Amino acid sequence: SDFKNQVEARLTGFYNGFQQLKSEGFKVDAIAPQGAIYLTVRFSLHGLKTEDGKTLAATKDITKYLLDEAKLAIVPFYAFGSSRESSWYRLSVGTCTLADIDVIFSSLRNALQKLN
Repeated sequence: SDFKNQVEARLTGFYNGFQQLKSEGFKVDAIAPQGAIYLTVRFSLHGLKTEDGKTLAATKDITKYLLDEAKLAIVPFYAFGSSRESSWYRLSVGTCTLADIDVIFSSLRNALQKLN
């Protein structure tokens, strides 16, 4: 039950973080946690440009950008049979700690602020 409570706290922490970013105007979203160790998140970043002028044209570009700039590893929904242009991802909270969440969202916010 302790592990379950820790996972639920991390899921809620990530969900709240995404809702905060969304309320700040970033093109992100998340579906409320529904169990397991995964959160369904959305990055609607197609067509935005990085600081060096590269366009995030495809989902794979967004996935790579988030990994490189925010150090956030996520799995695009096309890995599960969705369209290759889907903006939805699966994020696992299985290996992070509650303390990691603030650091992750700081890095993510910084990466998102670099886009235009």
